[in-house]
Amino acid sequence: MIAIAPPARSVFETSPEKLRPFLEGLAARVSAGSNWLVRKKTVCDLLLGLDAFFALPAAERQALMTDGAAPADSADVEGGPEDFRRVLPIYVGAILERLAETSVSAPEQAAIYLLSIHPEHQSAAEAWMLADPRNGKSVRKLMRSDRRYRQLMDRMADHWRTVRST
Repeated sequence: MIAIAPPARSVFETSPEKLRPFLEGLAARVSAGSNWLVRKKTVCDLLLGLDAFFALPAAERQALMTDGAAPADSADVEGGPEDFRRVLPIYVGAILERLAETSVSAPEQAAIYLLSIHPEHQSAAEAWMLADPRNGKSVRKLMRSDRRYRQLMDRMADHWRTVRST
């Protein structure tokens, strides 16, 4: 087991007040998983579902959010899939912050921690993978064989390209 250092800067605490209950709800759904096999699936399903939601036209998103009522504020529906995909690592980081785990001990956990915006999460996952060659091999196998995880990685590529180019 590899220790996870607490993030130096909390993305949860610096997120807008309106967003915090939503992030807490996501974290609660993930933490309800009995193990990291279930949690990984939950994270992937939740974030891929949100990605699909933001891929809808703005009018359809607004209609779903208000159950067909008149739009409250057009700013609430701005943005699209590209904008959402850029913030996916932030959502992963916020979810993992709320879990407040102290160590990495499973390939599924390490795979999700690699997707976080927090360098501390990424470092813990990488250290766990390097601690034993079997750990790294199991994470690489998961990355190749898990369709949902691959889809999430593809969607996060926009964020990482943006970060590296600046």
